[in-house]
Amino acid sequence: MISFIFSIPQWLRLTLSFIYLSCIALLSLLPSKDFPELPLFSGIDKVVHFCMYFGLTILACWSTHAEVRHRWYYIVVLFAIGWGVTMEIFQLLMHLGRSFDLYDILANSMGALIGAIIYLLTARMKKNPAY
Repeated sequence: MISFIFSIPQWLRLTLSFIYLSCIALLSLLPSKDFPELPLFSGIDKVVHFCMYFGLTILACWSTHAEVRHRWYYIVVLFAIGWGVTMEIFQLLMHLGRSFDLYDILANSMGALIGAIIYLLTARMKKNPAY
């Protein structure tokens, strides 16, 4: 299964990553009134932030072939963190019921870091199945 994932053409990888990034931007910038109230537990939005940026980092590492050129891990993580900070600043400036939250940035950053680590470990498993 891992070999199949790594055999997907580059153009499709980049397209999926761009679509995912666009979805994050859309979800981050929609007015808060457009979201349903789902009172699952306090802090659920931080879990959502973590998962969104975890997925973004996985896709971006996959799209850039970070397993081949390791500097891409750093570039992708820095990009994901920067994107998260930018989305929070836009939320502050747009005045559409959204607010700037440092804990959202922390959740985004943790998702990006953990995503890069998981991708690195998965790529090593592909290279060395006994790992």
